[in-house]
Amino acid sequence: LVLQIGKHVDPAELGEIPANVEVRDWVPQLAILKQADVFVTHAGAGGSQEGMATATPMVCVPQAVDQFGNADVLQALGVARHLPMEEVTADTLREAVLAIADDPEVARKLKVIQAEMAAEGGTSRAADLIEAEIPKGHDEA
Repeated sequence: LVLQIGKHVDPAELGEIPANVEVRDWVPQLAILKQADVFVTHAGAGGSQEGMATATPMVCVPQAVDQFGNADVLQALGVARHLPMEEVTADTLREAVLAIADDPEVARKLKVIQAEMAAEGGTSRAADLIEAEIPKGHDEA
């Protein structure tokens, strides 16, 4: 298990860390997701996209703003479980992680979404579309 805590959490506040848990203030999330069985996320826009792009099943525990809607959409797509913060316990989190990690239908749906996202062309396609809208003869000052 890899736990990214950010810069504002002191690892000492977490208590005793089991030997199979790696605690980091930052991780290369996309690289980790390519190897992960499940992604426990707050369901921010970036993480949600990365979870789908890497076909990683998600357990969403939203914290603020758009994350609640993102978690609902991911669950409706069949690629995540939305676990409200007030329902999170060690047991409910474990249950959600194990259920989604072993669900072949979730894996199938994620592979379809992953292929669709890859076919869209990503950032290079977006740059091409933007450049196509720039009027010809525009000064490059």
